[in-house]
Amino acid sequence: MKKALIIFQSKNSATKKFGEEIAEFLLNRGLKAELIPLNSFEPKKLEGADYLLLSGWKSDSLIISNKPDNEWMAFIKRLPTLNGIKTALFATYKIFPGGIIRRMKKYLESKCDDVAFALKSRDGSLSIDDKLALNDFIR
Repeated sequence: MKKALIIFQSKNSATKKFGEEIAEFLLNRGLKAELIPLNSFEPKKLEGADYLLLSGWKSDSLIISNKPDNEWMAFIKRLPTLNGIKTALFATYKIFPGGIIRRMKKYLESKCDDVAFALKSRDGSLSIDDKLALNDFIR
């Protein structure tokens, strides 16, 4: 059975809800899916993982900065290289999701070859397009 880890950092309930919906969708597709808060993650969880979906939170104000916060950046520094683990990002947003996704990809460059795609949601709901993207991701 393939294994997916969904690691989320949430300052609001929408990001956690989005992670829960992703995990539920993957479970229904026959994967072993585990939802883990960023601050509870242990690197040994990556053993045997086929997929990693990772969220983050931006620092500073809504408009001024699209930089991931210090907790997320420290997490990435501690994260081992993700050799062979297919990786994607997810984020919730109020206005502009693109900046934080681009920054998270940049920080992940040293840990994985490629970030497959990114899911974005205003309210934490998994859209039909998200489900189609996830289906392609797990093939």
